[in-house]
Amino acid sequence: MSKKLGNIQEKNPPSLLLPKNDVVFQALFGVKGSEPILEGLLSKILNQEVENISLEANQNLIRETPNQKLGILDLRANIGKEMAVNIELQLVDYHYMPERLLYYWARVYGKQLKESENYSKLKKTIAILITDYELENLKEFKDSHTEWQLREKRNPNILVFKNIEIHIIEMPKVLKYRKKTEKGLSTWIEFLLNPESELVKMKAKEDKKLKVAYEKLAYISGDEKLRRLAELRRKLILDQNTGLREERRIGREEGRVDGIQIGEQNEKIKMAKKLLKLEMPIEQIVEITELSEEEIKKLK
Repeated sequence: MSKKLGNIQEKNPPSLLLPKNDVVFQALFGVKGSEPILEGLLSKILNQEVENISLEANQNLIRETPNQKLGILDLRANIGKEMAVNIELQLVDYHYMPERLLYYWARVYGKQLKESENYSKLKKTIAILITDYELENLKEFKDSHTEWQLREKRNPNILVFKNIEIHIIEMPKVLKYRKKTEKGLSTWIEFLLNPESELVKMKAKEDKKLKVAYEKLAYISGDEKLRRLAELRRKLILDQNTGLREERRIGREEGRVDGIQIGEQNEKIKMAKKLLKLEMPIEQIVEITELSEEEIKKLK
């Protein structure tokens, strides 16, 4: 079974999985052997040629085959010895995402040093958030890709804290304001959203790393276990977003501030109960729902 660009010869190929599904995103960009694909994406985000990527930091989160325990956490990589990168693909519209993003940056940055090591060993840490929705605090901006650093308020040209850099990419804005997105990055975002579009197929013939990403996606799309896990994740995200919208509506009507968190937890519990009925292993339910093992055992 194959699905290739160029001289395309297809024999009942499966439909391509959506790379924006975080399970698929990890399998596509986050496993050993995916370095060239991740280099292609990061080169467009960071607007510089990215080479010598290591995914060793990510191997505690995921495994190399989808039938093993598959993490759906953030993706971590190192660019040579100079930079550490943390990437999160977020499809659920949580209100506290800016705080969460900064926390993830701090966690990656703080774990670089071992006891008694010198601060000079700390390297630049880049946090990247890719969302499937528009952030409330950025509604006024049409730019789909914003870059954040620490700068002096009255003298923004002064950059003392060089080790912090945060990128936010709002995928809906890429489609709404394509001209406001850097050349090349918009194609990769299109790939995440709709890999079978004619634009992606055309651009993949020009961009070698995008072509590799397309062909790997076609390959992993034939894995039934990965397709099943991705579908379960898709349903959970749909339920979460539906629940959040309802809880926010109720919260606005009743003046409650905890409605959002209640909605999130309720949707996770509902999904966990469904998966328990299907006799799925608890460790996989933990990865899909992000509930703790103890919380899931109490549902039995």
